[in-house]
This record gives sequence, structure tokens and C-alpha cells, in this order.
Amino acid sequence: MAEIILKTDAPEKAANILKDVLELEASRLKYSLNLAKKRLKRFETKYNVSSKKFINEWSAEDLKGKDLEYVEWAGEYRLFSRLNERLVVLKSIENVAP
Repeated sequence: MAEIILKTDAPEKAANILKDVLELEASRLKYSLNLAKKRLKRFETKYNVSSKKFINEWSAEDLKGKDLEYVEWAGEYRLFSRLNERLVVLKSIENVAP
């Protein structure tokens, strides 16, 4: 695991600020993921297919002339994936300061 070293004249205060910022960002990401999941669920219910299967196997033609919905669904899935990746990385951060 790689380490990131930060230098400051106020290490305790900086550590507390960074902890708060990381917690706030994690909360924001969880909220955004929840919204994205709800939007994905609407597509999945309408077309009776999981978003993962849709991304891997479907094309715009599979939505019966619904090119805009295809673009929206694919975009929502990509947003969800990026948000999830960010949350995973954020959760992997640990404070190892003495």
C-alpha cells in the first residue's frame, strides 16, 4: 500500500480537518450513489434487465427506438460506476499517524 505524506505546522488540526472532509465526501458519495441507483432501477424495471447486462450486451436498437433512453441509461450507469470507484478508494484511506 502506498503512503501519502503531508507536512503541516498543525498536524492534529490538519488530521481532524482531513478526517472530517473524508467523512463528508463519503456521505456525499453515498447520497449520490443512492440517487443513481434509483434512476437505474427505473430503467431496469421498464426493460426487465439489469444495468450490468444492459451495458455489456445491449445496444440502442434493443430499446425499440429509444436512443435517448439508451444514452441516459448508459450515462447513469457510468456515473454510478465512477461514484462507486471513488467511494471504494475513499474508504481505503487510513490514518497511520502516531
